[in-house]
Amino acid sequence: MARKRWDRFTIKAEVHRRKSTLTKIATDAKLDPSACRSALIRRHFAGEKALAAFLGLEPADLWPDRYETPSSGTQDSACRTGATSQNVHGRPDMGAAA
Repeated sequence: MARKRWDRFTIKAEVHRRKSTLTKIATDAKLDPSACRSALIRRHFAGEKALAAFLGLEPADLWPDRYETPSSGTQDSACRTGATSQNVHGRPDMGAAA
């Protein structure tokens, strides 16, 4: 069976079907009243968690793109070989501004 696809309109509609509001979910979770509304359009961890709990799901089920699991081929920043700082050579830039 295919997993249900959630978008912000579907989430909001399901909240209303269950006779609640985004503001009520947020305030019941002791969050700012706009937290769940914010979670629908951008990353807001607390709002996402409150909405997911209300719907009986995990936040990753509602927003899989926000909770991607790293693949085994990814590297963390400690493994990178390229220099990221201009100061990597240890000599200061004493150009014309000095």
